[in-house]
Formats: sequence, structure tokens, C-alpha cells
Amino acid sequence: MGKTIIYISMTLDGFVAGKDDDLSWLMPYASVDYGYNDFYKGIGAIILGKRTCDHIVANWDWPYSNVPVFVLSDEPLKNKPSEGEIHAVNGVIEDVLEQAKQKTDKNIWIGGGAHVVQDFLRQDLADELIITVVPVLLGEGISLFGDINRTNLELIHVDEYDSGLVQLRYKV
Repeated sequence: MGKTIIYISMTLDGFVAGKDDDLSWLMPYASVDYGYNDFYKGIGAIILGKRTCDHIVANWDWPYSNVPVFVLSDEPLKNKPSEGEIHAVNGVIEDVLEQAKQKTDKNIWIGGGAHVVQDFLRQDLADELIITVVPVLLGEGISLFGDINRTNLELIHVDEYDSGLVQLRYKV
């Protein structure tokens, strides 16, 4: 059985998006892999929030056509990608996680956004947390951890990159 892994980027001051969902701070780093391809090879399903899914569909070609994606949403997806297995699910995240586990024995990627990450941490449903810290200070935006309760983490690994990025891997 695979692990449930939160894999996400944030600014040095803890934001996953700037004001008005701005992600331009990530663009200077988009052309380098930073371990993503190796991470993605181990993924058998993805869980996303609706805003994250909508943002991906609006701005890029759908990158997840080879794995089932579960989108946490109270309503049907308006801009559903034309390819891939995509499920809009409304419900308790434990149930959504169980649906994802029924689809794969590989790892399940909790891909965001911040509220989805916080819910998984609050309910102790994540096995690992991989954060790529981008050397940018925004000062405002969407905080990755918000008002999360105390959660103890065990550092597993650190990768440093010439660009100034640092990737931190924790056991939750």
C-alpha cells in the first residue's frame, strides 16, 4: 500500500499563492525538474481542491491524464479536462482518500490547495509532507498552514538546489 503524500511549493514566508491566487513567483523555476518526475512516477492517484483544479485547467494542458484525479467539490466541474479519469467528489475527505486507495497501490498525492492540505493534516491523514521552499517573500496571500493545529514532523531528507530552492521531506 502506498503512502499519502502532500507535495507542494511555498514561498519562504509560507504562502502557496499570492494575492488573487497569483503564482507568478513560481514561473522562474518552472523549467527545472527539482525531483518532480521521480516523485510523479510513484503516484497512482491525486486529490486536488476545486480551485487548484480550475487553475490548472485554465492555465495549462492537463498534466494528469495517466492517473485518476479526485477533485473535492460541492458542485460538478465546469471546466473538466477532456482527457483522463477525473472524479468530482463531495464528501468527507476520509471517504475520498479511501476511493483513491481503491484505485491504486501506489502513492496518493495530495496536491493542494492550502485548505485541502490543512484538512489532511488536521485529520492526520497524511504520511509525508514534501515542501519545496522557493526563495521569495510575498508578504501576503494564501498561507499553506493557516491556523493549523500543532503537528509534529520528523525530518527525513533535505535537497538543496543551485537556484536557491530547498526541498524538505517530513514524516507526519
